[in-house]
Amino acid sequence: MDAHLIDSRIFGYLWSTLESHAVFDEPARVRRWLGVIIALAQAQAELNLIPAEAARDIAALHDRDLPIDRIAEATRATGHSTLGMIQVLQEHLPPGSAPFVYYGATVQDITDTSQVLELKATGQLLWRDLRAIEDRLLDLALTHKNTPMAGRTHGQLGSPIPLGFKIASWADQVGRDLSRLHDGRDRWLTGQFGGAVGTLGFFGSQAVALRGAYCRHVGLSEPPISWLSARDRFVEFANVAAMASSTLARIANEVYGLQRREIGELSERPAATTVGSITMPHKRNPENSEQIVTLAQLARAQSALLADAMVHEHERDGRAWKLEWSVFPTLCHSVLAACALTRTLLDGLEADAQAMSRNLALVPASEHLLSLMSTRLGKHAAQQALQEAYRRARDERLSLTEALQGQATPAELAAIADVDLGAGPQMVDSVVATSRRRRKTEPQQWR
Repeated sequence: MDAHLIDSRIFGYLWSTLESHAVFDEPARVRRWLGVIIALAQAQAELNLIPAEAARDIAALHDRDLPIDRIAEATRATGHSTLGMIQVLQEHLPPGSAPFVYYGATVQDITDTSQVLELKATGQLLWRDLRAIEDRLLDLALTHKNTPMAGRTHGQLGSPIPLGFKIASWADQVGRDLSRLHDGRDRWLTGQFGGAVGTLGFFGSQAVALRGAYCRHVGLSEPPISWLSARDRFVEFANVAAMASSTLARIANEVYGLQRREIGELSERPAATTVGSITMPHKRNPENSEQIVTLAQLARAQSALLADAMVHEHERDGRAWKLEWSVFPTLCHSVLAACALTRTLLDGLEADAQAMSRNLALVPASEHLLSLMSTRLGKHAAQQALQEAYRRARDERLSLTEALQGQATPAELAAIADVDLGAGPQMVDSVVATSRRRRKTEPQQWR
């Protein structure tokens, strides 16, 4: 029975993706652990620490379909995190090679390195998705560079903006998420090989050389010192990933609000088979938008929980370190699911220019009018005159033109109907140009 929403066959598509499962499902984790163990054996054979034949036999296990139930049974029996797997591997090895599997290593050498490889796989998917999201946003920003809508502050209608200005702001933020992901990569993708307390005492004078060979075989950089109790790499990645999901939530939250029927400016296009409500057939619920916001809430909470793992005691502390085993995969599922849903949301995003125009007409442009009247009256006097005119218009049910009679010039009254987008279109062009210039210099893949 599937006990967690991530694994639910009914609801799992909202909380995870097929690709996130391919990274974190138990068979994938066992294969990854085995790959790290094979890399260790190959590095040890290079330095003549174990027989070359033993390394070849251990490497041959790569094609074996290991019995997870048997590993689980042995793990429960021994009460040790990886001894169950070691015993199963030894059962599949010739007697002469069995003693050399996992030779001189400790749990964290295997699990930390495997978790870094999980981070790498997640980072590659996140990088791909954020680039696709940014690309879609840049196209939408250009499409709507001159589409007028009401800007809003404090939840209230404000001065006009282009819809493209709002979208370009989203794209600009996604670009910063990509930059953070790019900048942290070399810090995060670092192997772990420290032995019992980090000093690799088991391997004597060959310890550092072995560490270098091991990191080369697993495809990660070599650290200058073991980091058994230094968990900042995972925490930093988690913070960056949670920030990226929060950027997506910012987008989704706007779409959620602007597709309320009484606003109707943006909406997500549902599939033909989507049912909004079984009791209110007229409804078209913002399913993707609200789920993205929820996933970002989870990612932020999981990121904060991971930060607790930074407070370690001495050279190893299972109270903090094993927290990551539960929290890190959950965070990655949440972030990757948010990316997938955002891509779907943006691919089907609908903009209603007529609704935007209707809502914009509810508040005559005050900022543009204030600018014109300030030239004649001074800014503060003009602001006071306009504020009084707007109050009279509300209280006495007057048009703004009627409320301003005798205070504004004919040219100023004529400007009430103007839709001034300010420098919004110019800023859209600037974001698009800057983003596309950056994209030319960055790799398409997070490798």
